[in-house]
Amino acid sequence: MEFYTDGAFSSKLNAGGWAFYCPELRIRVCGKVNNTTNNRMELMAAIKALEFVDEANLQEKDIVIWSDSQYLIETMRGKFKKRTNLDLWSDLDDLISGLFSKVVTFKYIKAHTGEHNGNYTVDLLANLMSQNDK
Repeated sequence: MEFYTDGAFSSKLNAGGWAFYCPELRIRVCGKVNNTTNNRMELMAAIKALEFVDEANLQEKDIVIWSDSQYLIETMRGKFKKRTNLDLWSDLDDLISGLFSKVVTFKYIKAHTGEHNGNYTVDLLANLMSQNDK
């Protein structure tokens, strides 16, 4: 099962947005966080997608997280070290460990190419959430 994830940040509002989208289930979920960073929102989007997988008790064994965040993807591949946002990295690691029989793969997707509608969808939602002043 594939999930597209994205995070965004508005410096004007000092707020971030995150979103995930699962085309197979036709589910789009997004949220807003104040006083955050873009990198935290990229992580939050992946966390929220995996929380959904866990809470919905999905039977699929393989989960693919698509993201345009090199920060997220390269850290999960072990190329970058976890030096900041350790609370969220811990949450993400715990979620992956808790999905015992599932294989979670992180794949990079180049942003704004129009090749993946899922990436466009989550980019739009995350940006809308980060720019919402309510």
